[in-house]
Formats: sequence, structure tokens, C-alpha cells
Amino acid sequence: MKKSSKEIDEDYIDENVKNIKDEDIDRVFDNETAIKQKLKHLVKLKDRVFTLFQMLKDYRSKKYTETPWLSIAAIGFALLYVLNPLDLVPDFIPFVGYLDDASVLALTLKMVGNDIESYLLWKEKQDFINENEESETA
Repeated sequence: MKKSSKEIDEDYIDENVKNIKDEDIDRVFDNETAIKQKLKHLVKLKDRVFTLFQMLKDYRSKKYTETPWLSIAAIGFALLYVLNPLDLVPDFIPFVGYLDDASVLALTLKMVGNDIESYLLWKEKQDFINENEESETA
């Protein structure tokens, strides 16, 4: 992951998203447990991070392909950023080390917010359909 700036902002994320490839999304999945473990300190973002992983999984399995690649890449970048212990503010610095991780995640959530909302609506509809199909066969 290229560090083009010392300031974490939308430009920083945009610049790094350009370098994300399919293999990087695979690395996100390979490190899902480690990423979630690091994020246990960021309680307020926990549910959204779960949603990000679900979006990536549904995109990868082609269940939901409406999310543009740039949003998928931004999600992948943000999750890999969290995994990287030597990012702009190293994670071994107590408390402060997680602020940049939270900033990158929060900015990414803001940048892809509409795509997340669209995904959640689709997911809710799918869950409703599946529940109705199960009740009809019971």
C-alpha cells in the first residue's frame, strides 16, 4: 500500500485504491480473523466492518454485483490498512495507533455509504425472500 500523504483524507484513500487488485481482496479474506481481532478496539465500527466483509463475500460469489469496483477496492484498501501494523501511526502506540485505522475506516464508510445502503436494502430483501421460502416449505 502506497503512502502518498501523511494526512488521512479522501485523497489519500483515492490514491491508494488505484493500487488494489483482486489478489488484495483475497488477502482481506485470508486475514479476516486478524482484521476483526484488531478492530475489537473500535467497537462503534464493528457492525459496519461485518457488513463490509459480507459485501465483499457477496460480490466475490457474484450474489451481489451492483457495487462498483472502486467501492470494492476502497473497502479492500481500508481493511488491509487496518491489518498493516506499520501504517501511518503504528499500532503498537497505545490508543493513538488505532486512530488512523478508525479514520481510514470512517472515511471509507462515508465514501461508499450509498453503496453500503444499497447493499443492505438488497440483503434485507434477500433475507425476507429466504424466510418466506422456508416458511412455505415447512
